[in-house]
Amino acid sequence: MLQKKSTRVRKEEIVQAALEVIGRKGVRALTISAIADAAGMSEANIYRHFAGKDEIFSALGEFIGSAVMGKAATIAGGSRKPLEKLEIIFFSHIALLAEHPGIPRFVFADDIHLGNRNLADMLALRINNYIETITGVIAAGVAEGELRQGLAPRQTALTLLGMIQFTAVRWNMSNASFDIQAEAEKLWQNFISLVG
Repeated sequence: MLQKKSTRVRKEEIVQAALEVIGRKGVRALTISAIADAAGMSEANIYRHFAGKDEIFSALGEFIGSAVMGKAATIAGGSRKPLEKLEIIFFSHIALLAEHPGIPRFVFADDIHLGNRNLADMLALRINNYIETITGVIAAGVAEGELRQGLAPRQTALTLLGMIQFTAVRWNMSNASFDIQAEAEKLWQNFISLVG
């Protein structure tokens, strides 16, 4: 007899299936039917856990906030040197995008920004917190002499995030035609040469 999965596990599976759909076809293709197909469950089962797409969008926002921004905050609060923290944050973010190409498609979709103000505001707040976290790590790197004196921490944080975002967009647009990890390695080495 199959063991019944908990509500938490089912919700996680639904969120992962929604990300898969978005990664392959974009936000507009996200329907309850498409999620059910990707999750290998019935539409009724989806509705057992979420009232509709808006609730799934909110769950996606929470997942992304936790997976990207929450992880960065945990790394930033650790005992490593600032430059090592930045490197781990950068490559963790790239690895997450490689695993879930739906993340940037979701976060930067007009359908989300224009169609769901509460979700857009929540994502904007999470992104702002992420920027502040990275800004703090860069400021510590400057103070400890690991990064170049005179470096503007906030603008450097935005530069780092811009590298991630533009790489993710290019990778998505090219249908993953290049090795995103290899590209990230080159970008990281260039970034270090600019800020060190």
